[in-house]
Amino acid sequence: MILMSRSTLDQVLDDAIEVDQAKKRLLNYHLREDTLFFKNLVVLKPKERKALVRDIHEEIGHFNEGRTSVEVKKRFF
Repeated sequence: MILMSRSTLDQVLDDAIEVDQAKKRLLNYHLREDTLFFKNLVVLKPKERKALVRDIHEEIGHFNEGRTSVEVKKRFF
């Protein structure tokens, strides 16, 4: 029989819960060809983000930061 302190047991349980939550989040991701998706939204690579935001800003008519952000969130994760 292995005895654990209360704090060790709590940590083990917390870790198990965290792993379970991570597994559930991962179910929302999938890879198609070389592109990662989250719930059918493209997950952008960090180096692609700046250019994409600029392009959408220009595409929607140079609206403010808030409107540009809304448009980006509609299309990408």
